[in-house]
Amino acid sequence: MPVENIFSGPGIFIWGVDDTGADEVDAVTFDLTQGGIRFTTTTTWNETTVDQYGNVPVRKTSTGTTGLVEFQAAEVDYEKVVKFDPSVVKVADTLEPTKVKYQVTALAGKTLPRKRAVIKPQGVTDPNMFIYLEECSVEFDADFGYRTDDNLKMPVRVPCFPALDATPKGLLYTWGDITATA
Repeated sequence: MPVENIFSGPGIFIWGVDDTGADEVDAVTFDLTQGGIRFTTTTTWNETTVDQYGNVPVRKTSTGTTGLVEFQAAEVDYEKVVKFDPSVVKVADTLEPTKVKYQVTALAGKTLPRKRAVIKPQGVTDPNMFIYLEECSVEFDADFGYRTDDNLKMPVRVPCFPALDATPKGLLYTWGDITATA
């Protein structure tokens, strides 16, 4: 009997795909990672107890689920960061447009934009193998190290949220072909 449903290999993360799975015009693609792409979900629970059973739960009810994608981008590209982080500003020199700097502000109160994203195994074209994250933001905090035996990496965290306007309501992620209908 053949062994199936074992998945391995590198992946590609794309932030900004439409409801058919196609890249949006301003999509951000991370296709060079080190250490892989990890997607996890966390469900919180309420454990109901009654006096007659002491501290032993008599029922467990979910109170919500969130998702999180984490990876190290091998390519440090602030052109990508400007698209998803409102704290980063690109400044091009007016006399010499090739002179560019990226300024990172630290003021509170900026809201990260949310978009649909997808994780695709590299080299796989079968959409049944894709994971679509219905609504997520991309977080980036610098964690650069200059070392002789390692390259710079851009640590990326992508919190995923339930989409209240999706069908079904509260959709967090879809494993498989996003265009499949009932």
